[in-house]
Amino acid sequence: MAIKITGEVVIGDSTDGSYIDMGEQYTAPAGLRRIRHKLVTRESDFYNDRLVQYSDDNGRTWSGEESVYGDDFLAAPDGSWEIMNHSYTANIYNPVHKHFVGMGMQRIFKGGRDKAYHEYWSNGQRGFSDHCFLMVRGENEETAVPHFIKYESGADFDPENPLDGNYFNTNIAYFSIPFVAKNGDVLFAFGPPVSTCCRILGVDPHDYFPNYPDNFCGLIVGRAVWNGEHYDLTFSRPAVISNLQSSRGIDEPMVAELESGRILVVFRGSNVQAPNWKTRIEPGTPGFKWYCYSDDGGKTFTNPAPWHFDDGEVIYSSATFSQFLRANSTGKLYWVGNMTGHIINGNYPRWPLNIVEVDENYGTAKKDSLTVIDTKRDWESADLQLSNFTMLEDRESGDIELWLAKIGQYSNKEVYRAETWKYRINITGKL
Repeated sequence: MAIKITGEVVIGDSTDGSYIDMGEQYTAPAGLRRIRHKLVTRESDFYNDRLVQYSDDNGRTWSGEESVYGDDFLAAPDGSWEIMNHSYTANIYNPVHKHFVGMGMQRIFKGGRDKAYHEYWSNGQRGFSDHCFLMVRGENEETAVPHFIKYESGADFDPENPLDGNYFNTNIAYFSIPFVAKNGDVLFAFGPPVSTCCRILGVDPHDYFPNYPDNFCGLIVGRAVWNGEHYDLTFSRPAVISNLQSSRGIDEPMVAELESGRILVVFRGSNVQAPNWKTRIEPGTPGFKWYCYSDDGGKTFTNPAPWHFDDGEVIYSSATFSQFLRANSTGKLYWVGNMTGHIINGNYPRWPLNIVEVDENYGTAKKDSLTVIDTKRDWESADLQLSNFTMLEDRESGDIELWLAKIGQYSNKEVYRAETWKYRINITGKL
């Protein structure tokens, strides 16, 4: 059955130098009540407000907007640190254990975000630290409880001393989106530093990243097993990739369980040449979506390799976000992300945006299902970003709803002037 796409502008392009990232989720395991999040953004890798609304009729009408930014952003009075709590929600329902799960990440900026980001992008000095949390919310609860993902020894977070080195420098991890396995276990992929992964593996990190192995990520996959009161966590053997293959390591890994039992991880790599990071990537090195998999329940993973279609063709892709979704309406597993031509420079191009069904035995992309969700229009800039999105399966229609802000659609000089779009992805064949 062919996949059909429709799309529309839901928020016009901004005039105040900000854009709106938007997403919606159901608040209960049944029914049509939704929550909508609007992230007001006028900086890179940071948002400046979060507004929430509620709908009791599946998104037809909405309550007024309420800012909850005070829950997300904290700053020291003396400017010594800032904290951003990303995605502190739990909106993925676990039908086996009857609660919701999600992933949250806390980013601590030493000296504030402006200083920390400047030091990182200009000279490779990491002035910020990421920590991940498994979020759990009961069926009838509104607030999710965070559980620190602690994969090595180190301190817990102390709100009185956020820069404590025994916390700031340990258990560092970049988050992703969890996946509920058939048996109710929760799988989640995250990115610890290359140096930490190599220490666990017992190898020299400088063989993989001769420069700045603390700044780039490897991969660990966690499994969370519910014991009736909380989740017990176990962790896979780490995987790493050389900066001869991906100059920025393993980023934004997404995990899924196939019907065969194989655990699949697809992630972004990069072919960007960055002199300030002393990358070793060769000119002309292709850019791919990368993957690895586990056939032992997530204990060990294969070495990363370019992801490919079921006919063997590799999937060229810039260094961009992607996501899996197993649809309730069809039972099938889908992947959404950018598949580009072979001319790639780091994060670009970030179009077209595609959806493809995933083969349930091996984890390859089923080429005959490949469908373009959207691509650059003639008048839009080559810097257009169709890459940061959220998704939800509509309980009434079975359609996948997808929201994204078209960052950079006018030019890189007006990068934050962007329309916000909503797409309906019809996967059931029902009109």
